Amino acid sequence: MDSMDLERSLDPTPSVEFAMVADAVQAVGGKLYILGGGWELLYVESFPARHPSIGIGMRLRVPWPYQDSFRLSVDLMDEDGRSLLGNSRFSRTIRVRPPARSMPGVEIGMTRAFTFNNLVFPEPGGYAFPIYVGDEEVSRIRFRVLERVRRAPRSGGG
Repeated sequence: MDSMDLERSLDPTPSVEFAMVADAVQAVGGKLYILGGGWELLYVESFPARHPSIGIGMRLRVPWPYQDSFRLSVDLMDEDGRSLLGNSRFSRTIRVRPPARSMPGVEIGMTRAFTFNNLVFPEPGGYAFPIYVGDEEVSRIRFRVLERVRRAPRSGGG
């Protein structure tokens, strides 16, 4: 057991192995189905901007022998740290049931997807989706929302 494995075994908290924003995400059968994923710039026509749908896909690592449930939450914050969701983080209770054939000491991988519809971005700038296990932030996905630059129409010339 190397030092990284030892550290993980001493930390009984589920963690986020990776997370990304996408146009759409589904978690089915332990797999993530991602459409338009991994972006960090969102271009809009004007502000305030209402975006129809943003997905978050993630893979969680649950340490052995974690056999409980935990609350997984996602918020949306502006670059000043203000929540755009108010006091309503999007939360789910995740129930952990190790597979029947799991080996003692082996972490459990879990995929999860969140979908946010009709988010409003009041102004251009940096935004982030902090991800929480319980009340502890365990990951953060950063991105920027910018106004699309419009090109001046070409003048007609013979």
